[in-house]
Amino acid sequence: TSLKKDDIRTFREDFLEMHTYEQANFFKEQDKMLRRRIYGYLSPGEFAELMESMEIEETISYITEMNPYYSGAILSELPVDDAVDILNLMENEEVASFLSMMEREVASEIRQLLGYEEKTAGSIMTTEFITIYDTQTAEQVMKLLKEKAPDAETIYYLYVVDESAKLAGVLSLRDLIIAPEDALIREIMSEKVVAVSVAKDQEEVAQIFQDYDFLALPVVDFQDRLIGIITFDDILDVLEEEASEDYSMLA
Repeated sequence: TSLKKDDIRTFREDFLEMHTYEQANFFKEQDKMLRRRIYGYLSPGEFAELMESMEIEETISYITEMNPYYSGAILSELPVDDAVDILNLMENEEVASFLSMMEREVASEIRQLLGYEEKTAGSIMTTEFITIYDTQTAEQVMKLLKEKAPDAETIYYLYVVDESAKLAGVLSLRDLIIAPEDALIREIMSEKVVAVSVAKDQEEVAQIFQDYDFLALPVVDFQDRLIGIITFDDILDVLEEEASEDYSMLA
């Protein structure tokens, strides 16, 4: 009712109390005129959270009906890998246009991911993760986590690099918490870390997740430098996609 009455204050109070899944369903039930009103009521960050509860294919029609600058701001707020999935469904001219309106740092990360071959580890990884060094102490890393955790996709496992940015080990959040504050990361990390190449086929990556029961998996380049991570939710998307393709072929 508040939406139809153009009562922005009441609408925001009621709408933002809803779960993002409920927000997405409510939004999709509105006609184009009321959707445009919602765009004006919500910040790009608020709308980005709502969009994370939608299927990637659903978002395209909404992204293209918005003011382009608002769309660009939303894409900047989304997890980078989700933004890449959306842009991969657009024409090259549209992608170039949106990238030009986005924050420079985010646009640079997205351009890098868009350059990776489709259906590879590079195309589904995210660059929003926390890197720690084997020369840091547990205390230093805990302080870093408090600062960086809100922007990271996962902090349950921390990937450790050496001075050359090469993947050196992995550290669980639990082991970090119980470690002495002055302990060096290289002393408490595990060197038995499984990683995948950026060019690894996504089906093979999904199989590794299933075999090892991982929550996340690091991605390295040809010099074993850590360049991204793949999270469990990314792999769920892959499994659904592959299952859908297999079903279509069977039909």
